[in-house]
Amino acid sequence: MRHAIKQVFLPILLILMALSPHTLFAAVSDFPVPDTIRPAINFWIKVYTEADTQSGFLHDAQDLRIIYRKLERDRDTINSVRETIRDDLRVLAGGKRSGLTPAQQELLELWGSNTANARFEQAANSVRWQLGQSDRFIEGIRRSGAYRSHIDAVIKEKNLPPELAILPHVESSFHPGAYSRVAATGMWQFTRSTAQRFMRADYVVDERLDPYTATYGAMELLEYNHNALGSWPLALTAYNHGANGMARALRDVGSADIGRIIDEYKGPRFGFASRNFYPQFLAALEVDSNANKYFGVITRDRAPEFASFTMGSFIDARVVAKTLGVSLDDLERANPALQPAVWSGTKRIPRGYALKVNRLSFTGDLVAGINNIPLTELFNEQVPDLSYVVRSGDSLSVIAERYKTSVSELVAINQLRDRNTIRVGQTLLLPQQDGTVPTLLVNNSEPLPVPADGEYQVRRGDTMSLIAERHGVPLQTVLALNNLDSNGVIFPGQTLRLKGEVAPSAAPVVAANVTREEDDDVAINSGDSGAGQQVTVLVDSTAAAIEPDAQEAEEQLLADLQSDPADYSVWVDNTIEIQAAETLGHYAEWLGLRSWDIRRLNGLEYNDPVIIGKRLKLDFTRVSSSQFEQMRREYHRNLQSDFFQSWRIRETEQHSINRGEFLVNLARERSVPMWLFRQYNPGVDAGRIQIGQVVVFPVVEKVEI
Repeated sequence: MRHAIKQVFLPILLILMALSPHTLFAAVSDFPVPDTIRPAINFWIKVYTEADTQSGFLHDAQDLRIIYRKLERDRDTINSVRETIRDDLRVLAGGKRSGLTPAQQELLELWGSNTANARFEQAANSVRWQLGQSDRFIEGIRRSGAYRSHIDAVIKEKNLPPELAILPHVESSFHPGAYSRVAATGMWQFTRSTAQRFMRADYVVDERLDPYTATYGAMELLEYNHNALGSWPLALTAYNHGANGMARALRDVGSADIGRIIDEYKGPRFGFASRNFYPQFLAALEVDSNANKYFGVITRDRAPEFASFTMGSFIDARVVAKTLGVSLDDLERANPALQPAVWSGTKRIPRGYALKVNRLSFTGDLVAGINNIPLTELFNEQVPDLSYVVRSGDSLSVIAERYKTSVSELVAINQLRDRNTIRVGQTLLLPQQDGTVPTLLVNNSEPLPVPADGEYQVRRGDTMSLIAERHGVPLQTVLALNNLDSNGVIFPGQTLRLKGEVAPSAAPVVAANVTREEDDDVAINSGDSGAGQQVTVLVDSTAAAIEPDAQEAEEQLLADLQSDPADYSVWVDNTIEIQAAETLGHYAEWLGLRSWDIRRLNGLEYNDPVIIGKRLKLDFTRVSSSQFEQMRREYHRNLQSDFFQSWRIRETEQHSINRGEFLVNLARERSVPMWLFRQYNPGVDAGRIQIGQVVVFPVVEKVEI
């Protein structure tokens, strides 16, 4: 059954702000407006209504009441004016209050004569440029007409606040093919790792680009955030900053008040965009609700009419287009989730995919048309992958020539960000050619030299056999050097020894196999950076992965876990909270210790279990706490990624615990791992479940890839 949580959503009331001529929405319950964020809301209303994308504002990054100048979008002018403002602020920071130039006097009056010198010094270092958004907001209102009825219906079905329907104004201006510079995609701006919880997102089908399917995913995510964090301001901010990040903000600030969190939380990734996300939402809500007042009458796009059919077999897209008598381009426009591999013929339209055909291009009976496809064109399997492992001296042009394809085709089917950057050991998919037999080609050139220190850091996509073969070291030697079992299970970031003396025998490693492809599409953006400046573009097939440096890898790791509110950090007392799917064996491996060392440190006997939710003290003499945290997060990222390769969350349901029921059994019956149950029930003590207690289960279903 669907989630039974019912909520009463009070309408947002219009109140007149004393500090602004604008009328703002102030919710008395679901969407509160703390006094501290009202200046930010006013600022974003100005951004959305008073400046287009050829102009913008120089302002203070901390106090959004302080707007210095509105300027045209000319980089030289912006930089020149910004430096002048900075120089004048530094004069004020030096204590000068008389004999000021007119510009300096204007700044003093803007800030107030009682402003401290230190605040002026801080302001001199935080003069920020914000691009205007009025033309983009108007385009968003126009585009929204095609999708609002669907969004409203999904929200009503899930009993969520109707105000959530305007969120795409903040995310993408209602552009279904938008990309952001942080690799979020589609109208609802999902990253790949978050999207895979609720929809398919790979190089064959990427439902982030289908505004209808993605809407269900967005509402599931918002509902999940709300259940995990307890309020809509936090749930919305988590849409940008992640449930994990907001859970940490709650812990650090010690309050769920969004005003206090915005003012006080100093998390390293809680920057300008995250801090302003909720004020932007409220500003967009005000402008959208009063669009005629701000912009005049805007004609909204009509919702397209589609016929839809769920494919019962794997079928070539060109065969479908030919049988139905529609162009391949029309079919592609109606099905933006199908990726270039499908349209090039490298992959078939998957079984189970709901194919759409626009009624403007096809007016017949879609079911009858699909049934006219010859049986010889219907397949029970997807076209298997043909892949190639990059070796020293390769380039995309060399590989393309070798396999009779083009660089553009390789870029498209591999979703590459940079056609000039590939790395040795990277696995590339190749276009299928008629009559070819899929195979995995390995490096047959000279082995790579073993690093001077004899160590190798595992990357995503590595396997033990590939590492051994790449460096010309026998697999058994690598296993013995690193105390690994015959399965060779490893994790990204792990350091492997490739030469040296064989270490004494130790317990086998328990970790996740490294088989995932690189995450996320490239961000396509232009102009000056800033919150609210989502540059929307049509889907560009020239996008994919550049190997990240250490900092980028860590940021990507945190982003991949943004929907996971679990605390993976090490506290100042060197303790951690035990999470689901973790064992003493994991901790011992990550710390370079024995399990017994950890038991002894915590006074645990051999048969004493580790209990989820309890705290455990660890020894960081061999591995730093930051290294431990990274390996721990990597493990959970891989664990969750592997699960969502095969399962999708469709909805949630409540369950009241009955006599004789055990939580582990209930989760197993629903194919819900305990780590996922805990994400949906962060306040539930799994060891103290009582009869009649209500818990929430995500409803997951197996998907065919």
